[in-house]
Amino acid sequence: MNLLSIDGGGIKGLYSAAFLAGLEHIYKKKTVECFDLVAGTSTGGIIALAIAAKISVKTIVSFFKDWGPKIFKSRLKGPKTLILSKYSNQCLTEALQDVFGNIKISDIYSKDDDLAVCIASIDAILGTPIVFKTPHDPGFSRDNDLFLWEVALATSASPTFFPIAKLDSRQSSSWKLYVDGGLWANNPGFIALTEALTYKKQVIKNIFMLSLGNITSTTTLKSNTFLQKGIAQWSVDFIKMTMNTQSIAIHNQVKLLFEKQGLRDHYTRIEHTASNNSSLQQLDCANRSNLNDLENLGNNRAYTESNNPSIRHFYAKGELDGKL
Repeated sequence: MNLLSIDGGGIKGLYSAAFLAGLEHIYKKKTVECFDLVAGTSTGGIIALAIAAKISVKTIVSFFKDWGPKIFKSRLKGPKTLILSKYSNQCLTEALQDVFGNIKISDIYSKDDDLAVCIASIDAILGTPIVFKTPHDPGFSRDNDLFLWEVALATSASPTFFPIAKLDSRQSSSWKLYVDGGLWANNPGFIALTEALTYKKQVIKNIFMLSLGNITSTTTLKSNTFLQKGIAQWSVDFIKMTMNTQSIAIHNQVKLLFEKQGLRDHYTRIEHTASNNSSLQQLDCANRSNLNDLENLGNNRAYTESNNPSIRHFYAKGELDGKL
């Protein structure tokens, strides 16, 4: 069984989309044909939903390039950002509706060979993690009537960057509130693996996972930093540190789990390490130059990895070795 896990990372998702687009060009095969289950968070959730909806990965690359500068057009600066989100989600909502239209969760999974999807978010009213799912198990029906754009908005409502996502409930006249799943699953690798081992009833020796990150970044503090930091001192560093360390931890844990089972080649992690303080590391740097760099880095990495046996397993031999 082939699993695809796609990290969150704001505009850095362009790197992930460009990497997949590059592989599709090289192998002349669509990503949706190469995997059985995809898990995504935030920007990775948007990509995952698009793949499952059979939307061209090239279209998603264009989505980031065309809509990115509009979505990340700052409306607030200075002290006001201590009270209000940096960006409005109006343009993000319009962008998601433009790319997904009226497609619902139930529309993208109707038979056994469709791509199962898991998208991480947080139910802010209940204060609990939530995973939006396709009906790939007979017991899954809760999310069937949700539009893909709604799920995408719920998974990408990053604190301080965007407002909390407010969506109408399908069960009543009330509404629900959602926050970015990156706060607990920025790297959704364990979501994918858990889903495969439980609801998909697989054994680990039959599982192969491609974990797709984007541009690595670390939020560090100097040894002489002010120790009694409050809200203003931490600012967005608190959110970034939470997401960054969570991604690293999940990668290390999943990697160790496969290695200790003697399955080192069953797990592949792709990401790019940029220089310190690079604009590439920013979640919301959507100027033309940075978008060009992200796309080039993703495409180039695809060509670099195209002869990697672990990557070839998914794209060149996926139907033979991975579809179990």
